[in-house]
Amino acid sequence: MSVSQTNTHHKAEVHCVLSASETFIETISIKPISAQPWLNELVIKTQLLTAKDPEEKRVKSRSCMERDRLIELRDAISRFLDETHAVHEPHDLRFNPASNRNAMG
Repeated sequence: MSVSQTNTHHKAEVHCVLSASETFIETISIKPISAQPWLNELVIKTQLLTAKDPEEKRVKSRSCMERDRLIELRDAISRFLDETHAVHEPHDLRFNPASNRNAMG
């Protein structure tokens, strides 16, 4: 995952790649709304690299939310990652025959 941040005149904007392949890129950006400083805009965009115009980015989803909702979103993602961390960690051991042989002695 790639993250970038732009700060110009106290107007922060954060970009992050959600998924990417040889043919498709999906990004998320978050920035304050100038006309409504208590709100932030969260935008998910897609880019089809095999399209007629591979530079074109299309808005998949747009949401405006207050800072408190962004914090709740961050906390929800953190909880999800904490709860699923243990579920995904043993995956490497389960499918690694060398690890299983060493564990058996």
